Amino acid sequence: MLWKPDLVVAAVNDVSPQLLRANALEAVLVDMDDTLLESQQTQLKPEFISWMESLRDAGIPALILSNGSRRRVRDCANELGVEGLALTGKPFPVAFKRGLEMLGAKASTTAMVGDQLFTDVVGANLAGMTSILVTPLSSGGLPHTRMIRNVEAWLLKASQEGGEHGRSLHR
Repeated sequence: MLWKPDLVVAAVNDVSPQLLRANALEAVLVDMDDTLLESQQTQLKPEFISWMESLRDAGIPALILSNGSRRRVRDCANELGVEGLALTGKPFPVAFKRGLEMLGAKASTTAMVGDQLFTDVVGANLAGMTSILVTPLSSGGLPHTRMIRNVEAWLLKASQEGGEHGRSLHR
């Protein structure tokens, strides 16, 4: 199923270089809003800055892939020392292909880490990437985001109860 993540983790910093390597993943695209940065905040948490440094130290390239504003993505990317793409149009595969091209990475060896099923997971799955879903940092700043989060929670619960699982990743 397109909306089924390959892996679900609590937070982006649970996606360690060891986890990525154990699953033959060599690069990371990461969402910004409610994955790295709460939707209404401007300050990154120190643990997420450290996470990005751990990827860099391990030689794992990363890029922010966001539907957020150019200014917000630029500021976050600058603070993390990575490139960022804003207003990308996720979940359409062209957004993910642009990110992959910028990283010089292949879809089959790249993970997309994000907090939304219908943008991050569906887009990654359509692009042939590994999809990793994180718990959102907030309930969302926009009314439609809060509504979508309820649908996503229902889908995740229904798939777990039904015994459906994504691809098996090594933790």
